[in-house]
Amino acid sequence: MPNRFCASCGAKLLTGANFCVECGEAQPGAKAARGGPSLSLQRYAPVFVVLAVLAVGGGAVVFGTLSPKKPPTMPRHEAPPAAGAAAPEGPLPEGHPQITVPEEVKKAMRDMAAKAAAAPDDMEAWKKVAEVQYRAAQLDQAYLPEARKSYQHILEHEPNNLDAIRALGNIAFDLEQPDQAVEYYQRYLKQKPDDLEVQTDLGTMYLSARRTDEALKQYESVLKVNPSFFQAQFNTAIAYRTMGDTEKTLAALEKSRTLAPDDKTRNQVDQLIARAKGQPAPAPAPGGPAPAGQAPAMPAGGAPPPAAAPAGTFQADAENIFRQNPIMGPKVGRIEWSGAETAKVYLHDFPMEQMPPEMKSMFADRMKGRIKEKKDAHQITATATFDLVDEATGKVMGTITE
Repeated sequence: MPNRFCASCGAKLLTGANFCVECGEAQPGAKAARGGPSLSLQRYAPVFVVLAVLAVGGGAVVFGTLSPKKPPTMPRHEAPPAAGAAAPEGPLPEGHPQITVPEEVKKAMRDMAAKAAAAPDDMEAWKKVAEVQYRAAQLDQAYLPEARKSYQHILEHEPNNLDAIRALGNIAFDLEQPDQAVEYYQRYLKQKPDDLEVQTDLGTMYLSARRTDEALKQYESVLKVNPSFFQAQFNTAIAYRTMGDTEKTLAALEKSRTLAPDDKTRNQVDQLIARAKGQPAPAPAPGGPAPAGQAPAMPAGGAPPPAAAPAGTFQADAENIFRQNPIMGPKVGRIEWSGAETAKVYLHDFPMEQMPPEMKSMFADRMKGRIKEKKDAHQITATATFDLVDEATGKVMGTITE
């Protein structure tokens, strides 16, 4: 059975596709595109882990999702879903943590849906449940049809609701219906023609529908308005890659490199340019992403990363709590111990300051519970303290004490 998810970026593959629409990676067993070596072109580089926080009743629900860019109103095209608590139809990328919708979230969503169904004219209730269902669908695609019905209900009452129109376009793509996605994005742009992000999304839907010429025209129209729009320029490289035009792919990549918003993204583009040329990947700048198969770059200052804690110790078990967490784990850079029960956990691109207080409290309580389990297992009575540090600035974003 063929893999339904890209082994490079984890995005869902369209049926019969010989490349990943999200990252441009040729798929195993597929005929290679003309014009050069395989090239991984992420649609919105780099792939960020973001927190989608949804208020539910008096508390908060947290989903760890993989988003290919700064999320719009509705984040999309994210991590391969888990079918409830069961395994998905296709395998997750190797090493990808299994992610499911927590039971308390499922119950909260059922309650919200029941309340909305009892009040068909209460659009605020329907908008809230639709958003929650769509975000849950990033972990379990069984929620996509429910989200679509909710947004369609909203459109029946508010035919020009832009959030609903855009979300339905996103859902159509997630359900491998790019032509429907195109229709919704075009409908959205009739009301908001200057939205460059949706214009770029429309181009990507053209690309996923194998309408490459139209995709290129769409990206070109975006770049005419804003020549510095990195996402459209980078997507242009994907389009040329799918056409097998290495020369134009490289030209688009070189241009996107000059528009990269930060050093990390620029490092990634450098890796792709080297691969397109068939050259060895250059060493990334400090703090940049390491090429596949290589060790991560050393932290600033040239000091080597700290060695992993010895297996079987409290420190090793505590490190695993952070590294294996589906939300925080992908963002852990390094962990430095200053004492037997005291450590700094360095995180990159972790938006902790954006988390509301109640969500921070809930997250900390769960982590404390895990830490207490490990303390009890190792018969440790001293207080364990973990500072959560922003790797880029060195700022302590929070402290977990147990």
